[in-house]
Amino acid sequence: MIHFNSQFNIDPNVNYGDKSISHRALIVASVANGVSTIRNLSLCEDVLATANCLRTLGAKIDLQGSTATVTPIKTPRDNVTLDCKNSGTTARLLAGLVSGLGVTATFIGDVSLQKRPMDRVIEPLAELGAKFTKGKNQLFTIYPSKLVGKTIYSNVNSAQVKSAVLLAGLNAEGKTQYVETVQTRNHTELLLSACGVKIDNCSVAKSIPNGFDFTIPNDLSSASFLLALALLAKQNLTLKTVGVNDGRIGFLTVLQNAGVKLTIANQRVVCGEKVADITVESGIFKPLYATERDVANAIDEISVLSAIAVATKGTHRFEKVGELQYKECNRIQAITDMAEICGQKAIFDGENLTVISNGVLPKNPYFCSYFDHRMAMCEAILCILCGGGSVDSFPVDVSFPNFLQAIGANPKKFCVVGGDVSQSLSPKLMTYLASNAGVCCSYDAVSLAENTTNEQLLKVLESFDGANVTLPFKRRVAKLYGANLPTVNTVGKTVLPQSTDGYGVEMALTQNGIDLTDKSIWIVGAGGGAEACVLQLLGKCKIQIVNRTQSNADELTAKYNLSTNITQPYGVLSFVPSCEFERSIQLPNSCEFVFISSYNGKSGLKQQALERKIKVVDGLQMLFFQGAKSFSLWTNTPLQNDYQGFLEYLAKTK
Repeated sequence: MIHFNSQFNIDPNVNYGDKSISHRALIVASVANGVSTIRNLSLCEDVLATANCLRTLGAKIDLQGSTATVTPIKTPRDNVTLDCKNSGTTARLLAGLVSGLGVTATFIGDVSLQKRPMDRVIEPLAELGAKFTKGKNQLFTIYPSKLVGKTIYSNVNSAQVKSAVLLAGLNAEGKTQYVETVQTRNHTELLLSACGVKIDNCSVAKSIPNGFDFTIPNDLSSASFLLALALLAKQNLTLKTVGVNDGRIGFLTVLQNAGVKLTIANQRVVCGEKVADITVESGIFKPLYATERDVANAIDEISVLSAIAVATKGTHRFEKVGELQYKECNRIQAITDMAEICGQKAIFDGENLTVISNGVLPKNPYFCSYFDHRMAMCEAILCILCGGGSVDSFPVDVSFPNFLQAIGANPKKFCVVGGDVSQSLSPKLMTYLASNAGVCCSYDAVSLAENTTNEQLLKVLESFDGANVTLPFKRRVAKLYGANLPTVNTVGKTVLPQSTDGYGVEMALTQNGIDLTDKSIWIVGAGGGAEACVLQLLGKCKIQIVNRTQSNADELTAKYNLSTNITQPYGVLSFVPSCEFERSIQLPNSCEFVFISSYNGKSGLKQQALERKIKVVDGLQMLFFQGAKSFSLWTNTPLQNDYQGFLEYLAKTK
């Protein structure tokens, strides 16, 4: 989760090497006839996936910052597994390269990539003679094949498929030609030509590229987010050395046709690629309209164009965008949801997308990115324009790792660390608190195995500005930080290690009108949560420990000189999960309330209380108040106590 406020400051000097060209440069360099140097390489996860796959095949790739030195493959390694991670470009382009290397290679990827269409590249490569099989939990396997060049006709407008065919053609007998119905970006053709490979009318013969020294231009896809933010925020912005390949400028064309004041200046050619400086100026513009050709030349930018449309009054139309359904997520659905969250409407008729907006944005929206890097950046822009808002996941490392630096956002980094915190509500709680306080921050849920070493645990905790700690690490973290406490649930770079659990319990009870002063209570459990509660309430009321393991209860009783003979408690506070022991406890008739630390599980004590119409306070209130205390400590902002507002927020963001 990340929460944005209204503050931003675009840095025009940030570099962000073109992702598409970076993939291709690494691949071509790996089969060239000499060492190549690639500067301003994109360091996004997708490109790094390509680099690692090429290393697996036998290339030597040395990365120093954003400069890669590539020593080509001498003898391709056989029987390899190539992990393409989340990168469709990696999988499809390497399919073309590997099909001609004479080796067996199994391509795998993450769950998202496994859902993306691969037949579009397998089928044309099979026409050239490549042998494929597809199996469970893999994308496909390629076997040693003899490739014979021929003319391949496109079935889908895809530069990736075209590139795969041309890369395969480098190792095919005869001429390989690719015929498109709609011309797509030609990065592969330009790079091969610049490396001495004869490219004629999108055809190639068996060839070995020359090694090269190449500075990659900045990525127009990444620049589009900065230009969009400046445009919508009514600021002027100039970005330098941006790639303006004719097959990539659909984003710019659509804006210019809408009357946006946009200038492309200082055009030049670098290693076959057009490069220019782009300036956008503040001004009024018409609704956006993208033709089929515009869409083909801006397929990766339709999401950000849609974000511009959502924020701009008018009816905006994008033609033939069905391909967006097969990206990292179904971007058509994601765009529709993004518009709805902003109170606007997006309609897809099976081919064309229409966005209808009144130009009015909501306050503090909560967006779902569907783990799609481009949707996350679109939503970040809208959050800033809304004066603040949140995005549930922010995987921008996939394409634009320094996006936050580029927009001048500097979120504080917080997290919860535990054994399995995948279902934790803490990220949503911190989002709510951040939106109220106007604090720009991120909050991650980090699950670690119980046998994680102390060194590993400390490394994780110290990589954040602040962390909540939960089971099974509370006692261990207290020792690691030298805290004079039995358990710790809150650490940070600017706060002393401490536990806010007891505060959370007492505040939850107080909010329900429960005053424990001079009362007698049972605390069920003898773990970290129970002990934190004892410390909070010690001296205010009489406490008896009830626990399945009596020796643990006796130890806690002796440590704090607690009672052992309370038979008529005013209430029961349980810090154990539902189990046979917990269900066997009988609530005395004297009980007027039950507190259950769990907020998402069953409880025998809770069931008894409900049947007897006794007040029940669940752990969600404890979570709220202990989290609010942690957040206040980390951010030096006032304590928040609007629990009802948090419940309404949870209901709204399900």
